[in-house]
Amino acid sequence: MAQYIVRIDDACPTMDKKKWKLLEDLFDKYNIKPVVAVIPNNKDTSLHIDYHDDRFWEKVRLWNDKGWTIAMHGNTHVMRSTNKKKLLLPFYNRCEFADMDLNQQLIHIKESWRTFIQEGIAPKVWIAPAHCFDKTTLSAIKKETKIKIISDGIATSPYFDMGFYWIPQQLWQFSKKNFGLWTICLHPNTMSEKSIRNLEYEIIKYKSKIISLDNVKLKKNGKNFYGKLHSFLFWIRRREFLFAMNELIK
Repeated sequence: MAQYIVRIDDACPTMDKKKWKLLEDLFDKYNIKPVVAVIPNNKDTSLHIDYHDDRFWEKVRLWNDKGWTIAMHGNTHVMRSTNKKKLLLPFYNRCEFADMDLNQQLIHIKESWRTFIQEGIAPKVWIAPAHCFDKTTLSAIKKETKIKIISDGIATSPYFDMGFYWIPQQLWQFSKKNFGLWTICLHPNTMSEKSIRNLEYEIIKYKSKIISLDNVKLKKNGKNFYGKLHSFLFWIRRREFLFAMNELIK
């Protein structure tokens, strides 16, 4: 039987408060405990949507207290152009971290982690802005944080690689699956109020199959055959042929 995790990205003090409140009320109504990607030191002006909430971290602590999984979503969320070939997941040619040396990445990761800790939150999960990071990013995370889980990667079930547990993130809306674990990534700031209301019908439909990340049993197993095949087909559809081939033969 398939199971689903809901993930919501780009929480920050200037997020669209009305839309986030609509989603929070919906999740509370159906006891959904999502993974929430929190930007600790946002400087991305495209996310300056609402007035600055001076009580933002109180909200994050409230989410944490009611069982939501708090994730470190980069540091500033400011991205620059990069070469896809240098990325662990070549979704886009932009990134916040990849293509910087270790010392630079250590500075960013340390600043991000420190902000969370100062606010009384120890994030359990890493989520890179735009999915884009490299092996050096992982080295910086290992050195400066206690994070062991990454919400990313293309597979049909969790796997262990490069010293981290990967909870794959493959969907951006609910879709019928027969087996596996599927993370649905939502961006509340860019969702319409209508799409948020319609989400309730999907939650009702899939409610018995929605779990929290805390329900996932983590094992040090590599990506299985079905995970490799799904990854191969996913990247072929995105026209990343060489990356797809490499994923298949790992």
